[in-house]
Amino acid sequence: MHMVENVIYIVAAYLIGAVPFGYLAGRLNGLDLREHGSKNIGATNAVRVLGKKWGIPVFICDFLKGYLPLLYMAHHLGGDVTAFSAGQMGWYLGVLFALILGHTFTCYLNFKGGKGVATTGGCLFAISPIVGGAALLTWILMMVLTRYVSLSSMMAGFSMMGAAVYIFCCQDASCSVADGMVLGLLGLIFALVVWKHRSNIVRLCNGTEPKAFSKK
Repeated sequence: MHMVENVIYIVAAYLIGAVPFGYLAGRLNGLDLREHGSKNIGATNAVRVLGKKWGIPVFICDFLKGYLPLLYMAHHLGGDVTAFSAGQMGWYLGVLFALILGHTFTCYLNFKGGKGVATTGGCLFAISPIVGGAALLTWILMMVLTRYVSLSSMMAGFSMMGAAVYIFCCQDASCSVADGMVLGLLGLIFALVVWKHRSNIVRLCNGTEPKAFSKK
């Protein structure tokens, strides 16, 4: 029964992560975000098409749907993520991955979703404020320097991996099975984020990627 309960948590996490807040915000304004701007349902395109009034709430909702379920799951499993056993970590990471998978491949929109940056950010802060903070600060710094949202998001992923290695492996000079599971899944998530940005990478190489706050 315990295993059945955890499977239910993972399925519920996917369904929560799959809620397309950007798409819903667009529909409330009488348009489909998949047909405007970058044709993505994420917060960046919501800001671009709908403005900050709608785009910022979309970002917050996408962030919280990653953060709150993991906060609950951590409490359910005992509290301190860094002290989880391999078994506990397996279920915890299953919920985490389901949340991000739901956002990037939402069942409500024919499995075509956002790029997972905001939801991943929420998950990172739930795992460790230091890991989440490192990713956020890198994102802000890159935005100030380049104004490319896509590049900032991918560089935040590099920072995320570095901070995770420090938190889970370097602090006590050891790396348990549970720690390795965290790093492995974060690496997979980073690869997923980069893959979802593959069209942005092409535009960055061609010099055609639009910058944030640009009228063009």
